[in-house]
Amino acid sequence: MFGIIEDDPFLPIKKLIKEGFGLPEPKNVKAMSGGLINETYDIDDIWVLQWVNPVFGAAVNDDIATLVPILQKRGVCVPLLCAPVGGGWSVDGADFGLKPGRWRLMTMLSGTSRDSAGSIEQIRSLTRALASFHGALNDCHYVFKHQRPCVHEFMRHYRALEQVLETDEYRTHRLYQKVSELFEKIKALSKFVDFDSVMACEDLRIIHGDPKISNFLMKDDDVVGIVDLDTMARSRVSFDIGDAIRSWCNPRREDEEPAYNREYAREVLGLYMEEAPFLTRSERESLPSSSAFISLELSMRFARDAIREDYFGFNPEIGHGEHSLMRAEAMYLLCNQML
Repeated sequence: MFGIIEDDPFLPIKKLIKEGFGLPEPKNVKAMSGGLINETYDIDDIWVLQWVNPVFGAAVNDDIATLVPILQKRGVCVPLLCAPVGGGWSVDGADFGLKPGRWRLMTMLSGTSRDSAGSIEQIRSLTRALASFHGALNDCHYVFKHQRPCVHEFMRHYRALEQVLETDEYRTHRLYQKVSELFEKIKALSKFVDFDSVMACEDLRIIHGDPKISNFLMKDDDVVGIVDLDTMARSRVSFDIGDAIRSWCNPRREDEEPAYNREYAREVLGLYMEEAPFLTRSERESLPSSSAFISLELSMRFARDAIREDYFGFNPEIGHGEHSLMRAEAMYLLCNQML
């Protein structure tokens, strides 16, 4: 008597690859972890399949498809999008029995994603890679089709958190009191962050938008690829440097008590200035305060999500609100250590 063969949970994905992109049916599909927004799968160690969060408009793929060839031509290793059978750069998952929305396919790069930097050599390689990314697009005047406004407007996130805490429907939330107490500490700490030096810079350039360490693939101590290009935008370079320092110079996870490495931070700032001769004077002056700016801003974004529970990915064993609150508290402490 034959046993019952369980259904392959990845059959819809295999169908999507075969029918949606016209490629051979994959043999191995694995879910990949690490992202807070998009859902990602490894396809035969050759392709990366992603469900793209609706926070990114459809035009984001047009921007990526335009800028990737420029980056590659100038020596920056980034993934290349695969065009679907029906044209464009994505397919609707609902057509294949998957989560509705846009699914895209891109080449998988070699290298390993890290959660933290283990040496000053790695910090230097990361810094040079980010400077190369900015330099490769320094003379690019591309106008983005996809726009994500107000990503790094400190007062907008401040008011958004304040508004949530003032809304009656959230006063009974299980984490309301803890988030309220954290917000009071954020308000006190914000008086010591030099926001003006960051926001006074009006020189804009194409930035990565999310240069956390896991978005840089490494082999030994060298960066060999840069991924997650959804957040590219014409914006302030200080946002990239601030977020890079926040991520690279803290070996702990975003939901753990931070341990800020000042030596690493000094190396990032000093080396980046050397590797980026294209920077304007205004841009250079905006960099030193950028890491505290970004860390405290992210603390507020996580704190809002702890109440709203509608944005960031989370560990289901911890819970959505609880996990976001852990991150919010960690980013507050990190900013405190930076100051």
